[in-house]
Amino acid sequence: MAWIAGEKVMLRAWEREDVRSRWEADQTADSTEIRLRDWHEPPRSLQQREAEFDAQQADPDPATVALIIEAEGRVVGDVNLFHYDAKNRNASIGLSIWRREDRDRGYGTDAMRALMRWGFREFNLHRIELSVAPENERALHVYAKLGFALEGRRRESAYADGRYNDEVIMGVLRAEFEARDHAGTRETAAGRTQSASTA
Repeated sequence: MAWIAGEKVMLRAWEREDVRSRWEADQTADSTEIRLRDWHEPPRSLQQREAEFDAQQADPDPATVALIIEAEGRVVGDVNLFHYDAKNRNASIGLSIWRREDRDRGYGTDAMRALMRWGFREFNLHRIELSVAPENERALHVYAKLGFALEGRRRESAYADGRYNDEVIMGVLRAEFEARDHAGTRETAAGRTQSASTA
């Protein structure tokens, strides 16, 4: 399969030119966006990032599925399954919408849902988890809407901005996600039928 389709987005493999797109988007990030990310890393040059990409392509990590998010014919971010545990059928998920103007348009929610659906149905995962900064209210809202439940809090586990910060741990089981996903699919189908009947 060349891609994973959502309602609004398409997920595909990274290409080398995507590294430049991501690096350029990072140059416009403000302090709030940087602080609310689920990860923190030092600044790196485009050349460094391209070299890292080339190394990853030569020796890919079997425990990671890293995909680009495309919407309306352009790249808007990336979404990843990582820390894959084959024995316990668990993985972590992470999302990044690269530019401010692409946020709050449903791309992130749709990308997460599409990758979770693939992870549970095609990759046979049993559980997906994530960690997020407790002040990242936008992300917490999206994750709850996708069925993630609050499971705990790692106190002062992430050092950033000169201090130790808490991380909220959330998780969703396959049965929980599929019950919510099927309900959403039925609602969408009913809405389309209603629209067609009134057209």
